[in-house]
Amino acid sequence: MLNRNIEKNNEAYSQGRAFEKGSGCLTDLNNKGWDLLAEEVSFPIAVIKEKQLLNNAKWMQEFSDRASVKLAPHGKTSMAPELFKMQLEQGCWGMSLATVPQVVNTFEHGVNRIILANQLVGAYHMKLIADLLLTTDIEFYCFVDSIENIHALGKYFSGVNVSLNILIEIGVLQGRCGWRDTQNIDPLLDAIEQYPHLHLCGISFYEGVIHGNDAAEKIVTFINSICTMVGRLYSENRFDIKDIIVTGAGSAWYDIVSRELSSNKDTLGISYIPIIRPGCYLIHDKGIYQAAQNEIISRSQLACDISGELISNLELWAYVHSVPEPGLAVIGLGKRDVAFDAGLPIPEYIYRPGNKKPQAIEGGSEVINIMDQHCMMTFGSKTSLQPGDIVIFATSHPCLTMDKWRRIGLIDSNFVVKKTIETFF
Repeated sequence: MLNRNIEKNNEAYSQGRAFEKGSGCLTDLNNKGWDLLAEEVSFPIAVIKEKQLLNNAKWMQEFSDRASVKLAPHGKTSMAPELFKMQLEQGCWGMSLATVPQVVNTFEHGVNRIILANQLVGAYHMKLIADLLLTTDIEFYCFVDSIENIHALGKYFSGVNVSLNILIEIGVLQGRCGWRDTQNIDPLLDAIEQYPHLHLCGISFYEGVIHGNDAAEKIVTFINSICTMVGRLYSENRFDIKDIIVTGAGSAWYDIVSRELSSNKDTLGISYIPIIRPGCYLIHDKGIYQAAQNEIISRSQLACDISGELISNLELWAYVHSVPEPGLAVIGLGKRDVAFDAGLPIPEYIYRPGNKKPQAIEGGSEVINIMDQHCMMTFGSKTSLQPGDIVIFATSHPCLTMDKWRRIGLIDSNFVVKKTIETFF
């Protein structure tokens, strides 16, 4: 008969769940941490470097402060309330989220100023938000971009006698959500005015869907048209609050958005709160967001003036399972563990258990294919690999790695997991 006397103090079992990937003995974690070099966890494991994480939080907050904008990070990147707390402690205005369940989870973990950077649709979603507004101190905003959605929200929130703060979202042709015509926004305004329970608090946008060689120029024009519209609506007393919100910016163009929102505020001579919503900066990567940050550094003097830089701090540690032919290793890391939509995982270091520390891979190495639980990695003649070795990977697009893990290790400079961070995707 199989021995099923599994340690009762194991983290997963102590919380009434089946054993989770990337975990180890909870007693060890609480007492001394999990030593990755001593193989005290199940691999693969996703880990975040503590020092670099804090560096990134401070860097972006300093950028926002010096750019005279507020920061509401897009929490959908990590969906880790413990990381939200770190961001808020650095001075963030609030958090932005993508879905109603994300909003509920984030509020339940202590964040009470939230932008749903999306449309609020569906009766049950409206009920969840109405209940929060009715019974808690949440400060909540959501986007609207259609007459139909305005009527649905107006009827529902009037029916339950709850006020809802809304931001009109402006979009671009062939983009994502958002009302397309800044010159003719009156149909939305007229619909909103039919419902006293809907409070127009500002304007929102997302410039990340603008592409092409002249994307920067298009984004400037787009933002200027929005700010001109804000000035007109302000002069017509269309807003229901004094502190109007104008919010945009993902992780690729936050420098231009910050500059244009601040300069237009001065030019228009009106008071509004400019808020940017980058999300990936906290984790960062060595793929698409490092490329985007390089572009920002090349065009933004302010970004150059801030000490330090954003540092990729998410790693995946995984075993070599097989070396079936020279120069090819099969790694126990797959689509269920790491993002693959914007570049495959990037092998950086190898560690042979018993050695002092990981070593940089020499001679180049590349993941050439990825499957559910495996990836295939080529390596050069200067690198020696055998089953049981550990390969350490960087990533591209952290959002789609974070969502594959219920718990992510926070490691120190000695490769020891000091604690785990829970996610709520």
